[in-house]
Amino acid sequence: MMHEYFVSMMRSVLILSGGQGRRLGYMEKALIPFGNNTLIEHIIKSFENLIGDIIISVRDEKQKKILEPYIGRRTIVTDRYKGTGPLAGMLEGFRAAKGEYVFVVACDMPFINADVINMLFESANEHDAALPIWDDGNVEPLHAVYRRQTFVVEIEEAIKRNERFVLAPVHHLNDIIYVDMDKIRNFDPELKTFLNINTFKDISNIMENDVD
Repeated sequence: MMHEYFVSMMRSVLILSGGQGRRLGYMEKALIPFGNNTLIEHIIKSFENLIGDIIISVRDEKQKKILEPYIGRRTIVTDRYKGTGPLAGMLEGFRAAKGEYVFVVACDMPFINADVINMLFESANEHDAALPIWDDGNVEPLHAVYRRQTFVVEIEEAIKRNERFVLAPVHHLNDIIYVDMDKIRNFDPELKTFLNINTFKDISNIMENDVD
């Protein structure tokens, strides 16, 4: 029991919620209804029995006030840098995280698979990061685990270089474990953990899946 508690305290999760949802008519993605809850409530619940340290990243104080009633006492961070996309939220989230390793995920991914997350944490142990990789070589940087201290430095350097794309800091990590999809399919055969919402069609497709 003590060992399990120690391991869980070494882990954090950062839920990126600061996107403006342009393709959804600037709808607040986090508040899209999902089952009996909002999407952000559903995703937080997905992590409650897996990781104790949950951080929610939002773009500004206005959005923070909108989402606070749905987040409860979880840690909320706001972007200090503007116009830098997800990197701004990742930087503040990593600074607030308590764990040595942080799982990063977008708030529009409702079918997070706990077994996949555990496997990514285990894969990242003693490395800089563990990123899922597709057969074509593309990776999933917003469904990955990073070593907190190392990644904070690389995000800061990327922002200084005015490199605003999510993979900019990843490219400067020296020790990355790439986890192929065949390994992930052992836990999630349909790879539903990667499903996300960008359009109204995506909402319809997501709702066709079983909602817990």
